[in-house]
Amino acid sequence: MKQLNQDEIKKLDALNSKLISVEKNIYTLALKHNQKALKKLLKKEHNILDYELEISFLFYAKESLLAEFTSSVKSIFMQESWWGINDNNCHNTTSVFQKNKALNGQKHCFLLHELYDHQGLDWDEIFKIGSICFDIKIQYEYEIKIT
Repeated sequence: MKQLNQDEIKKLDALNSKLISVEKNIYTLALKHNQKALKKLLKKEHNILDYELEISFLFYAKESLLAEFTSSVKSIFMQESWWGINDNNCHNTTSVFQKNKALNGQKHCFLLHELYDHQGLDWDEIFKIGSICFDIKIQYEYEIKIT
């Protein structure tokens, strides 16, 4: 991955701030879906045994798809995991591949980390991101006893 200059580091910091805001909005929506699913589970509505909650992300530069991935979020809402969207943790792992004090000192959100570390996007691709689409998916597990 190319070395970033000071202007690019500032640009990355600004993008990270935008992604933090995106994470908060998506988290709020997903939390509402989780609360509905949890109510159904607790009521055992239609014999629901359990559910899964995932968010699928699509990152675009104009009309070109740059990255696509899915993140399970139920464990975050159930307080089983504090690693993921809107967790307020620092996900910066740039020191592994770049020795740049300004870059390595930034606090990166989950989404930015996911893009460069797990999706393999380079900085130039990340800077081209123009929109993010996402789906919040709930999958219910049911049980019907036959006795």
